[in-house]
Amino acid sequence: MRLKIFFASLLSLALALSLTSCEGDQGPIGPAGPTGPTGPTGPAGETGEGVQNCKDCHGSNQLITAKLFQWENSVHATGGNYERNQASCAICHTSQGFLEVAGTGATSAGADVENPLPQNCYTCHMIHQTYTDADWALTTSDPVTFWVKGDMADLGNSNLCLNCHQARIPSPEVPEPGVTGMASVTSSRYGPHHGAQGMMFTGSAGYEVPGDESYANGAHTNLVQNACITCHMAEVSGGRDAGGHTFRVASEGGDLNTNGCIQCHTDAGELETLVEETQTEVADLLLQLGTRLNELGILRDDLELANASSSAPLELTNVQLGALWNYQYVREDKSLGVHNGKYAKALLKNSLAALN
Repeated sequence: MRLKIFFASLLSLALALSLTSCEGDQGPIGPAGPTGPTGPTGPAGETGEGVQNCKDCHGSNQLITAKLFQWENSVHATGGNYERNQASCAICHTSQGFLEVAGTGATSAGADVENPLPQNCYTCHMIHQTYTDADWALTTSDPVTFWVKGDMADLGNSNLCLNCHQARIPSPEVPEPGVTGMASVTSSRYGPHHGAQGMMFTGSAGYEVPGDESYANGAHTNLVQNACITCHMAEVSGGRDAGGHTFRVASEGGDLNTNGCIQCHTDAGELETLVEETQTEVADLLLQLGTRLNELGILRDDLELANASSSAPLELTNVQLGALWNYQYVREDKSLGVHNGKYAKALLKNSLAALN
């Protein structure tokens, strides 16, 4: 019986092996089954910042492009010497330095500025902070305390300009009127540097030696709201010649942009005559004072630089030092009396009389 079961099992195994050896090639893969149901939606991501508002500023209008076009013709863009990136210079000559100290009253940045940039949109405006119209807000508009003499000025939106358009602290400092004494000048560049415009407009920081002329301010100081920007950023004239973000009052050819002036000076012809007469008078007073300073050996023959150096210092009385300061102050203002004619003339006339 056991022998029969053994042979039966052996026969079954042989049959299975024979059937396996006869298996054919694998057939083609069948079609894919139907797509399964969609899974549940994941949680929403965080809302992106700003991109959804780009069109608010970068829309179809070309306002930004026009302002950039004007800025490219400005001295801020082309003549601001932004390579002056040393810490003490960078606060006005570079955008990064300005943003570091604007509104603080600091006279130097914390360190030299790497990869310096000229003054640009980001210098004056809060660009890409909120991605709304608030980005046009000014980076600072706080009143400014001048570095020289410490007077405070509040010119509204033009306070932004005052941060740089003021004199640097000279050495020796500007003497007090009526105080006798001597001072030693060791630099040929003694004076307010190149940014005296804001001080001149407000009638600040001059050496107000007593004289026949009173130190009163002209009409611009009290009547022109927002000061600098009213005239320097008036409605643009000629595309990019003057006004707007060129910050120019006159074109390179000398043509005045009167759009900021006509609210008071309604006759353009009379305005141009007034400007010419004022500038001619102040230029003549500058020449007289400069010539007298040269005769005294205080000013070089070019009537620009002081006749001083570290190896050959100038020893000056306080009156002489104050007169030198006033001369350079009015000269560096560069408006020849337009900013504040009464104050400029008083500084020059009284200085000349004091030297004589």
